Amino acid sequence: MKERKRKTPWIVAIAVVLAAGGAYAYTSSGAIPADTAVAGRETVMETIEETGVVAARQVSVVLAKGNYDVVSVLCGTGDMVEAGATIMTTDVSTGDSDARSLEAQAAGMEAQLAQARQSVGRLWSLYESGAVSRSEYDAAETLEKELSAGLESLRHTIRGVRENALSNRVEAPRAGMVTELFVSEGDTAVMGSPLVEISDMGDLYIRASLFADDAAKVRVGDRAILPDWPDIACTVEKVFPKAREEMSELGIAQKRVDAEIALSDFEGFVLGADVDLEIVIDEKAGVIAVPRKAVFALDGEDFVYVAKDGRASLRQIEVGLKGEDLYEIAANLAEGESVIVSPDGALADGSRLRL
Repeated sequence: MKERKRKTPWIVAIAVVLAAGGAYAYTSSGAIPADTAVAGRETVMETIEETGVVAARQVSVVLAKGNYDVVSVLCGTGDMVEAGATIMTTDVSTGDSDARSLEAQAAGMEAQLAQARQSVGRLWSLYESGAVSRSEYDAAETLEKELSAGLESLRHTIRGVRENALSNRVEAPRAGMVTELFVSEGDTAVMGSPLVEISDMGDLYIRASLFADDAAKVRVGDRAILPDWPDIACTVEKVFPKAREEMSELGIAQKRVDAEIALSDFEGFVLGADVDLEIVIDEKAGVIAVPRKAVFALDGEDFVYVAKDGRASLRQIEVGLKGEDLYEIAANLAEGESVIVSPDGALADGSRLRL
């Protein structure tokens, strides 16, 4: 046992020397590990990637026509309703009081308007005689027009309040699904405030917000792809003509353009949900292509390393359409040749490869 213990260090030393010698032998061989891909006939697509939002084309938001208490809500979120169906009942006892108050305001405004018209007539005579300036006359005329417009708007409001006071029912303006309720039983609705949203769930689309530079490349009729729903056909239906400015999450101002994407099927989509979207702005089928990571630039030209007979061969090529994952090779590479993907920085023309 003691003799075996004395020999152990020599055995370990020999093993270390042998391992080091093997590692040196591999290093000195100069072979560089490489992954390859075969150039083949593929479909290359140039796309714009964005996140869109599922929306309904036909949406109606019912607004309160007066101030009243909500007595009962006869529908719930997710319910289907028919056009003209009663969806709420209200206490309209305050409607007549509201109308009388508004009519009192209108009476006061009518008196102001009558005075303003008299003033305009009087100032015109004074202006013609040179007693007042043109600016004084113009100011009086502007006031008369503002009072006239305000009175007409107030009368329109009064008519709406009077009509609403005749009924304690709120009706659905269209058939569809109740997608949002803004009030509950016992709430007080204020005139002009939203009560309920009704959406046509049988006509959905995707609304996308594109960078202005990207939007300039998109055309109506372009094909779109939903990675999570690859079997659903999508088409760009509308690109809005004007960009708007919005702030990114990082606080950077961006110019964005809205676009609408038509869907061939709506099943499975949730209104308001985010959807990954790819708009195809150029596409070529059956072209020779290699992975994007196989192509690199030298002095402004495109190159690949071709793997042949265990060595790397540097070759200048001509790139056609550039896709997200694949590049079309327009010249100087044949179908079936192998190229090195993500070539090592130590690789050079003629380097030995370990495939």
